[in-house]
Amino acid sequence: MGINFFNKVFPQKWDFVGMLRSQAELTAQGVNTLKIWLLEPSTQNYDLMLQLAGQADTVRMEMEEKLIEAFVTPFDRQDLYYISVQMDRIVECAKSTLLSIVEYKVEPREYFVKMTEALSEGTSIFAEAMISILDNKHIESQARIQEIRKAHAEVEEYYRKGMSELFQTAEAMEALKHHEIYSQLQDAAFYLGSTVDIFHRIVVRIV
Repeated sequence: MGINFFNKVFPQKWDFVGMLRSQAELTAQGVNTLKIWLLEPSTQNYDLMLQLAGQADTVRMEMEEKLIEAFVTPFDRQDLYYISVQMDRIVECAKSTLLSIVEYKVEPREYFVKMTEALSEGTSIFAEAMISILDNKHIESQARIQEIRKAHAEVEEYYRKGMSELFQTAEAMEALKHHEIYSQLQDAAFYLGSTVDIFHRIVVRIV
């Protein structure tokens, strides 16, 4: 019994899956904008990153408000709530990365870029997975889960390599600044992992 079955039997007032899809797309666009900014910093992409993070947060807050009022949801309302919250934390960590680099006046390191590229890949695949689940393509959604987890693992690998390089080459104050930025990107990857775990649970339950 998929999402369409529940929509027919219990008509829903709000499109929660559509909201998740919008949030996932905004999250992917935000992380991708951070990646572009790291490669070539510009005021335009700086402002766009902050704008996308704000839009994603607005979608999350709207969903929270609607969940309180909703009688019927397409799947477990706790899963809806937590997957939205975890997604929001991804883009918030990306935003913190951007703000920290500017505030601390540090040059983007190679592994900042590599971690963000892998994170961007993972969030983009997740946005595609949300389209699959919306279309009741559960097998396709399941395949996407493994790809997202691979991207998550890549971020962790680049984190270790970046930290190893940092400890060998940077003086203490610079190391502290860069360590915080590495940690923010690692946190974003952690929340991506949490997001995909909840998504997997949703897919298993609705198949």
